[in-house]
Amino acid sequence: MAAFKLVHAVELDQFTAALKRYGWHEEDFSVAEEEHDPATAEVEAETGEVIITCTLTHRVGVYHLGRGSYWVTDFVDDLQAGKFGNPALARG
Repeated sequence: MAAFKLVHAVELDQFTAALKRYGWHEEDFSVAEEEHDPATAEVEAETGEVIITCTLTHRVGVYHLGRGSYWVTDFVDDLQAGKFGNPALARG
């Protein structure tokens, strides 16, 4: 995976573990980070978004990054709710 500034390695490990737990493969998803420009951000903390795309279903989730946010929990909630589809059906 690409190098990230706001996404931490432990979060990526938790993300990968969640994928496996719910029947997905790591290659079924792409992860991108978008850092907010501190000059235009509303708060003076490092913030951004992590964009998760299911490469099989083309469904996208966008999660807040920054102090007090825990995007992995929000992603797992979406995964459980079927936001990204069903791994067995997505693979045909």
